[in-house]
Amino acid sequence: MWLFRVLPPRLVVPVILLAVVASLIAIAARAPWWGGVIAGVAVAFAGLAPVRGTPAGMRLAGWMVFRWRSSRRRSMEPEPPFDVPLPDGGSCGTYWDGTRLTTMLRIDPPPDTLTLLRRGSLSTDQVLPLSEIARCLEQFDIGLESVDVISTGTRTANNEAVLSGYAYTVAPLMGMYHEILGPLPAIAHRTVWIVLRLDPLANAQAVSNRGGGGEGALRSAIIATRRVANRLAARGITASILTSAEMNGVMRQLTRGIAVEDYTELQNSLEHNGIHLVTYEIGEELIDADGLAQIWASPSLATTVTVRLRSARDPGAPAENRSAGVELEARVRYDMGAAPEAPPLPGLRELPRRQQWALLDGLPIGPRDTRPARGYRGPISALRGLMVPTAGCGQLIGADESGRGIAVPLIGDGSRRIDIVGSLHLAQQVILRAIALGAGVVVYTNRPGAWQRMVANVGAPHALSLASRTTGQRNVGMAPGAPHPAATVIVFDGVVASAPSGSATILTVHNGTTAPQLDADVTIIEHTATAHTVTVQTPATTTTARLVTTPTEQRYIGGALVDA
Repeated sequence: MWLFRVLPPRLVVPVILLAVVASLIAIAARAPWWGGVIAGVAVAFAGLAPVRGTPAGMRLAGWMVFRWRSSRRRSMEPEPPFDVPLPDGGSCGTYWDGTRLTTMLRIDPPPDTLTLLRRGSLSTDQVLPLSEIARCLEQFDIGLESVDVISTGTRTANNEAVLSGYAYTVAPLMGMYHEILGPLPAIAHRTVWIVLRLDPLANAQAVSNRGGGGEGALRSAIIATRRVANRLAARGITASILTSAEMNGVMRQLTRGIAVEDYTELQNSLEHNGIHLVTYEIGEELIDADGLAQIWASPSLATTVTVRLRSARDPGAPAENRSAGVELEARVRYDMGAAPEAPPLPGLRELPRRQQWALLDGLPIGPRDTRPARGYRGPISALRGLMVPTAGCGQLIGADESGRGIAVPLIGDGSRRIDIVGSLHLAQQVILRAIALGAGVVVYTNRPGAWQRMVANVGAPHALSLASRTTGQRNVGMAPGAPHPAATVIVFDGVVASAPSGSATILTVHNGTTAPQLDADVTIIEHTATAHTVTVQTPATTTTARLVTTPTEQRYIGGALVDA
């Protein structure tokens, strides 16, 4: 009934009891009979009267629970993860919270993946099927309590550039790139982890079969982790087992390098030094391919989507009695410069006074409140079509004939080779966007005058500088303790390219008369007959794109428009 939704029994019954107690106290104090009535009515009115649409009693109870949980969490220091040696070398990071063993996998992105972007959808070469992950919950004699798929990413500079402070020094360029992207679900940098949790008590037989006790529990957890990795490998997806140090690194990335207790919990966000972490529960209407793409398209400093899968029945039950059903729970966290007044999308549900709980619950390591599951239940087949991209799309190059955005990774870990065959304007457009994604660029050129205006417009020597023509060194050195980029790009424009020491992206500008390298990771060729059109080549595919830009971007490039 509607009345029970407005005044639920869990509120009415305690308030009535308090009103009776207030009346009895008044009578015991020898107040007249009507004094007892007034005392009871006053307490009932105070507890049931609506305040901004919510009964005052519920607001008071929520505030008390919120404060109690906050003080309790601040006193809970998690034990650190530890390494367990693997038989074939290496180690598996493991975390024990007193009831569960936790291990983690990282999905290794495929190289040079080309992504097609459209408003509300994206198409990429490698995705992680959630139905395949759900089938890993029940593994012969081992049943996992839960599997979390955590996907975190940024539309511009990645978390490493943010944590070092580099991103803040190129914030205007990041804003420019956001303007270019518009509503496209373009996540330049993305990392996907799989968190596996095993309850040894629910798998007593499996633990006993592997030696029993702590040793048997650890063996069971590692075997379950390897089975998941092997299952993904059969689909062409490479997953690496994380060590304890890498698990700690994940924690640092997910908390932005800030201790959880240092965040201040507000009504609908966690705040620290002007950065707000805002977590929403993802409603059923958004749990599909289009809905997830819309979630990623919302502007933010960083976006983290966590999907938790559980078996619909006790994972410790005999295999023949286990259900093929699955329970799904999903949340998204936006890291923002200001807390929004309302969710950015219909279907995202606010979690008032539960932001610290949401952060802790989504972390792979640390204390978690036990509570009844609130997920959506259904058969594993219902997850068909729900995919998680395993890598970032890289940087936007242009759009194809149908209007889909074309993006490809140009910067990243390790050494990479990029060839640009075309005008200086094209090269500078690509480089400007790379800076917005967190790269620091050094240019070796035989025409420094053509670069000076862009260098001056960027106005950040640690982000874009020219190497000296006489010494070959950077004109401006990096000061000790200065913010450092997440990646380095070395540009050779009109000079012979040479491999530098260390890892970097080598970008060579060809004027059309010199042939590009055959072993380049990505080649961008400008069409001479068709204006503003390029061909993008990777080892896996070739496509044609029409360049897209904005007036803001052109102002940064400046005089390159007239330079051939």
